[in-house]
Amino acid sequence: MRSRLPITVLGAGMQGTCVALELARRGCRVRLVEQDGLPINRTSVRNEGKIHLGLVYAHDPEGHTADLMLRGALHFFPLLSRWLGEAVQRLQPSTPFHYLVADDSLLTPDELEQHYHQVESTCRQMLAADRTLNYLGLRPDRLVHRLPDDVLAQHYRTSRLLGGFATEERAMNTLEVAELLRRAVANHPQIEFMPSHAVRAVHRCAHGFRVEGEGEAGVWTWEAEQVVNATWASRQAIDQSLGIEPEPGVLHRLKYRVLAHLPPHLQSRPSVTMVIGRYGDVVIRPDGTVYLSWYPVAMKGWSHDLQPPAAWSDAATGKVRAGVADEIARDIINAIDAWYPGIAEVKPYQVDAGVICAYGTTDVDDAASGLHNRTRVGVRSFDGYHSVSTGKYTSAPRFAVEAADAVMAGVSS
Repeated sequence: MRSRLPITVLGAGMQGTCVALELARRGCRVRLVEQDGLPINRTSVRNEGKIHLGLVYAHDPEGHTADLMLRGALHFFPLLSRWLGEAVQRLQPSTPFHYLVADDSLLTPDELEQHYHQVESTCRQMLAADRTLNYLGLRPDRLVHRLPDDVLAQHYRTSRLLGGFATEERAMNTLEVAELLRRAVANHPQIEFMPSHAVRAVHRCAHGFRVEGEGEAGVWTWEAEQVVNATWASRQAIDQSLGIEPEPGVLHRLKYRVLAHLPPHLQSRPSVTMVIGRYGDVVIRPDGTVYLSWYPVAMKGWSHDLQPPAAWSDAATGKVRAGVADEIARDIINAIDAWYPGIAEVKPYQVDAGVICAYGTTDVDDAASGLHNRTRVGVRSFDGYHSVSTGKYTSAPRFAVEAADAVMAGVSS
């Protein structure tokens, strides 16, 4: 029996948008509620877009985080294809990542190589078990190989490096992904998009749930038989309004990025992640632009509150004062140019920030930090209310299907 009311999905970031598209594909009417004026406008579009194979999570001793990321990565393109059709072929990934091992990395190159080979083995097993899976349209047999010292020296200043690896890992241009998904939402007759509606609370009522919030027209209230909470920074506060207590150790961080135009001689160079500690990423995109972030100077906010400070909202929606943006861009570019020659030649055109939601009390340079384990994620259901913790961009499509499965179980019961 179909629900008489539309399924209400809270939050139109990458996660909520994918949930809405999957539910609509299954024949459900969906009301997609978003605080901003368009879908996918905050963290989902302001991160590096890496489709994680699990390589960076080498300090989770059980390996569960790497497996989770790998599974999400192998579902990422197949599921986008489900919702976007042939349009997904327009998406072109970054150059492949080199993983550089810093001289103060938490793990040595030999320890990292052992982890990488385990990920590679698991990837082969997953691909062999399911022919529908792929990594951004490819089914690679090898994921990683160690770089000789002379090759490292061709690309980088190696004085602070212990070694490096060439990988098959890539990143997507998050804005290109967002624009295709926005179009899919706008064109789908089963999805009613409700922009500029900030959700404040959800309560149980006689017919299921009462969703409350405010927007440009003032306070609003809707009823829903089922609710999917796919908000990002406010997810746990909304859960708490329904009586679901937050998990301990929540941490919000505000990390800035720089987008810049590359000089021609850098446009085919490798993308880079430095490991394992407080470092950063360089993402070389096929359109001649680059994403840059260097954690020691890019991380500008740290909060254990249930929701991040309201003062972070401007940076998270692309509103950064010119003087502040110039200073952040200069600091990030100079820090990366110290080991990636030529980066100082880039021409910045955008500086903004994303909110990272995770669990931990200390930073990533602490071997015991909870930030090395990203397994406290996924879908939790409470009698028609479904809370989705995405964790990483990579996992959003796969968790969207899990959330839709949970909703459909409630519809048919």
